[in-house]
Amino acid sequence: MKNLIIILLSLISFNAFAAATSSKSDVSTERAEQINNLYEVAEKRIYNNEYDKALKLLINLAKNDDLGEKKADVYNLLGFSYRKSSNPDLDKSYNSYMIALEHDPKHAGAHEYLGELYMMRGDQEKAMSMLGKLENLVGKNAKEYKDLLKAIKSYQS
Repeated sequence: MKNLIIILLSLISFNAFAAATSSKSDVSTERAEQINNLYEVAEKRIYNNEYDKALKLLINLAKNDDLGEKKADVYNLLGFSYRKSSNPDLDKSYNSYMIALEHDPKHAGAHEYLGELYMMRGDQEKAMSMLGKLENLVGKNAKEYKDLLKAIKSYQS
């Protein structure tokens, strides 16, 4: 309950601070910090397998137009949360990964998770394509490559 109150207060203050600050650079710095803080809360929720709670937070976070460099990361986690939630929405998950990759075509996490989504949909060819892209982007020793390869193998067995 305490964490929920903190999240709600963060979301409220997220918009209130921008109105109270006079300098654009101050707003940008403060907004970036708030985005990072909320993103970290969402990551903790995901780490604790609280996908539905993370999803709600990320949906609200994604509504902001000023995500800056965090946009691809936010949409990547949003796609992951849609896919892992108690009521998975694979179409919204796919759309979120596409937004992440549109913003950052080299986002290794989005390529990995998109490959996993393709395997969930039974499209091994597209999953293998994502694996190839990961190999070119980060190499075979990268965590994302290894995780997608493991996921592909687990769906094959």
